[in-house]
Amino acid sequence: MTSQDFIKYFKKTYKNRTSSFLSGLMLMIVDAISLFLCIGLSFFIINLCNPSAINFRSFIYYAYYFPLILIVYYAAGLYPGIMISPSEEVRKLTTCSIFCFFGICASIVLQQEDGLFAFTYNIVRDSSNFGVICAFILAIPITAIGMPASREIGRHTFGKSKWWGVPAVIYCTGDSGDEVISRLIKRNDLGYKPAVIINSRNTDCTMYDDIPVFPESSDILEAIKQLNIKVAIMCDYEGDKHPIMNSYRYTITVQKNQELSSTMQLRDIGGILGFSTTHNLTKKLNLFVKRLIDLIIIFISALFVIPVMLIIAVLIKITSKGPVFYGHKRVGKNGKEITCWKFRSMYVNSQEMLEEILKNDPERREEWERDRKFVNDPRVTKFGKFLRKTSLDELPQFINILTGNMSFVGPRPVTKEELEKYGENAGYILSVTPGLSGMWQISGRSDTGYEERIYLDTFYIQNWSIWLDLWIIIRTVWVVINGKGAY
Repeated sequence: MTSQDFIKYFKKTYKNRTSSFLSGLMLMIVDAISLFLCIGLSFFIINLCNPSAINFRSFIYYAYYFPLILIVYYAAGLYPGIMISPSEEVRKLTTCSIFCFFGICASIVLQQEDGLFAFTYNIVRDSSNFGVICAFILAIPITAIGMPASREIGRHTFGKSKWWGVPAVIYCTGDSGDEVISRLIKRNDLGYKPAVIINSRNTDCTMYDDIPVFPESSDILEAIKQLNIKVAIMCDYEGDKHPIMNSYRYTITVQKNQELSSTMQLRDIGGILGFSTTHNLTKKLNLFVKRLIDLIIIFISALFVIPVMLIIAVLIKITSKGPVFYGHKRVGKNGKEITCWKFRSMYVNSQEMLEEILKNDPERREEWERDRKFVNDPRVTKFGKFLRKTSLDELPQFINILTGNMSFVGPRPVTKEELEKYGENAGYILSVTPGLSGMWQISGRSDTGYEERIYLDTFYIQNWSIWLDLWIIIRTVWVVINGKGAY
């Protein structure tokens, strides 16, 4: 394939579409619908608690504010919304919503016949000011969860369409870009579509998963400029980077050594540039906030979780012999041993079965030594398979969270045998409270290897924020519903 052939290929495949405008517009429509539903839900809840204070349908009258709210979202950089950091997206959505909702409350309190807030007189008054203000305050936590969740659903839905996202040029050396390319192909929701690969080790044009691969040349760079492709992703690229920096609007650099690049922040030491990282979960205020969030979620969810746990307990007793709960010894914060509670999903003689499997089945023995678990575990009961697939077997860990030896989000608690695989990183990861869910669980759950698990846990510790925890909780629900990586 020549550079001219690539131009024809690109025009046929992407229809000359290199702008993210349509993707941003559709995400804005998703936000508008989500905002409408979240505010409607808050009005409904207040109406349910005190029907005389508010008319549920009156939230429709506040649609006057919606264009202004969307403008605030746009000003905060939430559109087009492609490849924005998840925790940053949650933070911006929540802080912008707080700003807008308090602005609406202020306009209600300061209403006047003329002047700045005169337009509020166009809103039908069939609810008390206090009721409406309460509804908008309640809408803050609802939008903090509802809007990022709706964006997640929107991206996965739109990812199946050809118009979603923008084409990108991948620069790599040898196989340095294979993982990134495969991830972008598999995850259409991310929004960057590999249109062409420039490999500094190639001598002629080849194909990689139906994507053209070219060596470095002025001809292909000129063709890319002619097509107005705006995004370049460099994956440990060893070629000349100057033409790349001068030819694209957006450039992303992905290093193989993720540990060195995940959380580095620029620091100026009297004219000398340095880089710093932060262990956010050593700060007392952060620990207090994290614990407070855990307790709030526990008490809010108790009304739903307790009845479900009772039903599961009865079904376990009916379907197999043995206790309802299973306590597994794990290593917790600072190396302290904790009992990690689960619903029993295995037969009571599972240990004897394991010994028999390891003795007689070399393939399964190798799998166990590598991952400490089996993909198709014969020790698991029929009902246990359902519990594991839906992650309902982990509901008893709410008890661990209540007692404080686990959190909703954090590194996964590991066994002493697994700890050896963490090597010199073990102490760092054990410096925080383990979690029911975390970065590695939402990135593939049981499918994620130890090397990636260590990186993701390290990233979480260094980058902890309320927004990151909130996104992980939202993402956990999505992963559980899809049953991804669970066995």
